[in-house]
Amino acid sequence: MQRSLTFAFVLFIALASFAQNEKGVERVRAALMKDKPYRAITLSQRVISKNDTPAVVLALRADAYNRIGKYEVARGEAQRARKVLPMDVDVRAQLMGAFLGLGMADSALAVALDGAAPNEMHLLRKGLAYQQLNEPSKALDAFDEGVRSFPNSAALVRNRGAAYALAGDSAKARTDLDRAIGLGPRDPVNYNHRGYYRYALFGDHVHAIQDMDRAIKLDPNYGYAFSNRGWSRYKLGETGKAVKDLKLAARKNPGNSYVYRSLGMIKLDAGDTAAACTHFSEAIARGFTKYHGPEVQALMDKHCAGGNPVVVPSPVAPKPTAPPSNAPGGAPEKSNAP
Repeated sequence: MQRSLTFAFVLFIALASFAQNEKGVERVRAALMKDKPYRAITLSQRVISKNDTPAVVLALRADAYNRIGKYEVARGEAQRARKVLPMDVDVRAQLMGAFLGLGMADSALAVALDGAAPNEMHLLRKGLAYQQLNEPSKALDAFDEGVRSFPNSAALVRNRGAAYALAGDSAKARTDLDRAIGLGPRDPVNYNHRGYYRYALFGDHVHAIQDMDRAIKLDPNYGYAFSNRGWSRYKLGETGKAVKDLKLAARKNPGNSYVYRSLGMIKLDAGDTAAACTHFSEAIARGFTKYHGPEVQALMDKHCAGGNPVVVPSPVAPKPTAPPSNAPGGAPEKSNAP
C-alpha cells in the first residue's frame, strides 16, 4: 500500500511538472506571436531554470534571438535544439535564420530539409538563402512553393514579389507586392518592400517615397525605410533631406551597411572622394560584400587608395523596434533590398 501511494505521489508530481512546463512553453509562444522577442527570452529562461532544458524552448528562444539580430546566440540555441530534434523543420528553420543573419547562405541551405512537410519559415528562409546567393530562379521556386502552401503569408508573397523584381519581371512583382499590402495593410514591412522593389528599383522614386512615408508612419523607428527613402530623395535631387534620412537610418540601424554605401555614393557624386571612401570603408566593415555583393569593393578599388577598408569598430545597436523583415538592410528575413 505504501509503495502504491509513493508511486501515485511521484506520478502526480511528474504530471504537475509537465503541465507547468507546457504552460511555460505556451507563454513563450504567445510572446513571439505578439512579436515580443525580449519577453519571450525572459519567459523561456524561467522554463529552462525549473526543468531540464526542453529542445522546443531552445528553438523558440533561437527565434527570439533571430528577431533581435543576435544571430550567433540564435545559432547556438538552434544547434543545441538540433541535437535533440535533428529532423525537426522548425529547429532547422531557426538555424537557417541564424546563418542568414550571419551572411552564411551556403550554411543555411546545407541545413535545409528537402522534401520536408511545408513550413512557412523554412520555405521563406530557403528562398532568401538562394536570393542572397544570387540564384533568382531557385529563390522563386522556394517562394512559389511557399505561396502555394501558405497563400495568406504576406512575408512569402512580398518576398516572391521582390524576387520577381530582381529578375526583371516588374508585372509579377507589382502583383505580389500589392497583394502583400492587401494581406497586411498595417505591416510597415510590406510598404517598405513595395516602395523599393516595385517603385525605386524601376526608377519611380516619387511613389517609392510615398510608400516609405507609410512605413515610417506605421513604425517611426523603421531604419530600413528611412534608408530607402533617403536614397529615393537623393535620386529626386533632394540631397539635404536624403542625407538627413540616411543619418537617421544609421542611428536606428547602425549595422545597416547599405546606409554607408548610399552616403558614399552621394559624396562621390559631389566630388568629395575622401569622404566617399570613408563611407565605403564603413559599408564593407559592416558586411556589405557579404550581404549585397562586390559593388562597394569595386568602388573602393577604383576611387580609394589601396582599396582596403579601414577598421571600423562594431556598432552597438540599440534595442531594435523595427520589424524583422526589411527591404534594404542586411539580414535574414531581411532579404533586404538595398
